[in-house]
Amino acid sequence: MKLRFILLLFSFLLAGNALASNDRRECKLELRKLNDALSTNYTSQNHHGYRKAKASRDNEEYKKCASQARKARERLERDRDA
Repeated sequence: MKLRFILLLFSFLLAGNALASNDRRECKLELRKLNDALSTNYTSQNHHGYRKAKASRDNEEYKKCASQARKARERLERDRDA
């Protein structure tokens, strides 16, 4: 019984670690896309979105980082099209 519990706990730890790795990767990718978009259209409003996403990354809030970077990039692209 103890062995099952330990194996179950270990499997949850591995799964959580894998999800965190994916979140980090997604954050890094979204920040890179946002940075590329900023290089063509730099404003203080856009830079503020980048800084917020980067601060989330520094605080190891990778899902939040990816979400903020994606929203900032989409806002930038929407403003460019308008």
